[in-house]
Amino acid sequence: MRRRTFLLTAAGAATSAAAQSSSLGARAGALPLRARPFELTRIRLRPGIFLDCAEVNRRYLLSLDPDRLPHMFRLTAGLPSSAQPLGGWEQPANELRGHFTGHYLSACALSHASLGDEELKRRGLSVVAELGKCQKAVGNGYLSAFPEEFFDRLRAGLPVWAPFYTLHKIMAGLLDMYRYCGSAQALDILRGMAAGSSAGAALWEMRTWPACWKSSTAA
Repeated sequence: MRRRTFLLTAAGAATSAAAQSSSLGARAGALPLRARPFELTRIRLRPGIFLDCAEVNRRYLLSLDPDRLPHMFRLTAGLPSSAQPLGGWEQPANELRGHFTGHYLSACALSHASLGDEELKRRGLSVVAELGKCQKAVGNGYLSAFPEEFFDRLRAGLPVWAPFYTLHKIMAGLLDMYRYCGSAQALDILRGMAAGSSAGAALWEMRTWPACWKSSTAA
């Protein structure tokens, strides 16, 4: 069977983003700099409504069982899983399954950076480790809670629910785990996904992309 194609061209998107950033930076150079970005680790919230909201988020994240998040990733990769599947957006029949795991990783990483929460960092790293096992089992860089056949449907112009969107959320979560928690494994997984994206999308003909967009948004 031919190698499945998946993801969009991450390498091309990164190059485009870098070019735009460089262009914006050149134009901004002529203007006085009024603000500079700073790392979340440099600030801490004092008691008040914002810290209260952050604590609500923290309690919710701690209420989740990290072993349930990779459940559909394991099954997709052909690995056993005894975890109870999540419901809602992550239920096994939902075509957006997997994207919440990416949001979870981002939330754990950002909470660690902004609140110094070591437990959420530990939980995020445990999910990253499980995702690494799934990617290794698939063997071609692909990582998702749904099968690669979703991209066959997309390429054929058949209805499918936003597979590129879902993979982007997973990649964003991995990037946050690397940036804010120092997870080298998260970066390795992300690089594997990006390499597979570039190689896979390069096989797609340009004329197929408009139909892909229509079938993905119409699902």
